[in-house]
Amino acid sequence: MDFVEDRFMLVLKDEQWTDEEIGLLKQLRVGFCYTNGLAIFVLEGGDIDSSDFYFNIQECDWKEQLFAADEISVEVILVDKNNEICWKRSKKFSREDSRLIQEVLKQQEQIEFMPGEYDVNITGMQSAYEPFELLKFEKCSMEM
Repeated sequence: MDFVEDRFMLVLKDEQWTDEEIGLLKQLRVGFCYTNGLAIFVLEGGDIDSSDFYFNIQECDWKEQLFAADEISVEVILVDKNNEICWKRSKKFSREDSRLIQEVLKQQEQIEFMPGEYDVNITGMQSAYEPFELLKFEKCSMEM
């Protein structure tokens, strides 16, 4: 996961993506969650198990563009074992939800992490919660 140029990119990699699996991706849901200084996107839908994507604004090279955006776009990309794109879809959060995400990420930007602490926090969160359980920390969501 990363924010590049003008969008969040959520990339799911698998050995292969069958036509049947791709055909089930009629509607996806992306939830934006925040807890304990961690910004987390949770992707649900189709034949995909709930997936969590962690984002740290402090490691983002495009944060000025992210904070300046009127609407924040998310692109979901499925790639196979050869890193070939099998499917992708994009959609923008509403202006209201985009502002909320920006405000939360500005809070995250103020948190001082010790080297490696962020990764330890992610490991702890992943040990404590399944991705779908993170939705109790959801700030906003959208259907794709």
